[in-house]
Amino acid sequence: MTTAYTTAQERIRTYFNTTGFEKWQRFSRGESLNRIQRSIIEGREQTMAAMLEWAGNLKGKSVLDAGCGPGAFAFRLAGAGAKVTGVDISEREVESANQRAAREGFHNANFKVSDFYGVTDHFDFTVCLDSLIYYNENDLMALIGHLAAHTDEAMFFTFTPSTMLLEVMHKVGQLFPKGNTSPAIAQIKAARLFERIAAETPMRVGRTRHVNCRFYQSTVVELRKR
Repeated sequence: MTTAYTTAQERIRTYFNTTGFEKWQRFSRGESLNRIQRSIIEGREQTMAAMLEWAGNLKGKSVLDAGCGPGAFAFRLAGAGAKVTGVDISEREVESANQRAAREGFHNANFKVSDFYGVTDHFDFTVCLDSLIYYNENDLMALIGHLAAHTDEAMFFTFTPSTMLLEVMHKVGQLFPKGNTSPAIAQIKAARLFERIAAETPMRVGRTRHVNCRFYQSTVVELRKR
C-alpha cells in the first residue's frame, strides 16, 4: 500500500470518528442545514437513486456497501430486499449502523469495521457511495481492482471529475486551509480512468451519470462483469 493511501485512510478514520460523524448525525436528524449542506444531501440523493435504478431488482441479491458510514444507503438496499454487508473504517459509524439495524429490525443488514482490502467474500453487487473519492488515481485503480475481483455482477461507484473550475477551487482551498481534519477529495481524469478500468480490471464501463448539484459534483459509474 502506498504512503498516500495510508495517509488518506488515517484522515478518513479520524474525520468520520469525530467531526464527520457528528455532522452526518445532525443531517440524519434533519437539523438546520446551510445551502452547501443542502446541496450535498440533494446530490447524494440523486446518486443513490441512479445506483438503485441501475441495479434493478435486488431481492435476494448480496450487496457489499463499501464505505457504508452509518448505513443510510445500506438500509435502502436492505429495504429493497438485498442481503447487505456494510464495511467502514470508522468504528463509530459502524456501531451506529448496527444499533439502527437492531432497533429497526433489519435482519438482512450487518456491518463491520474493515477497510476495503479486508473484503474477502464475494457479492452480487458492490456499491461505493462517495467512499472512493479521497484516493489518487493509482490508489483508486487498486481499490477498484480489489473490489471488482469480489463482485460477480456489477459495481457502482462515484468519483470527482477533474475540471478547471474544481481545480481552481481546490487550489484556493490549499491557500486558505480551514484547519480541520476533513480528508481531501481527489480529482480524477475521467477518460484516463475509464481506459485503465478497461485495461486493468475484469469489468467494463456501463452507464455513467454526472450529478451537478451546486456544491456537490460527482460522476456515478456502473461497472459490469465482462
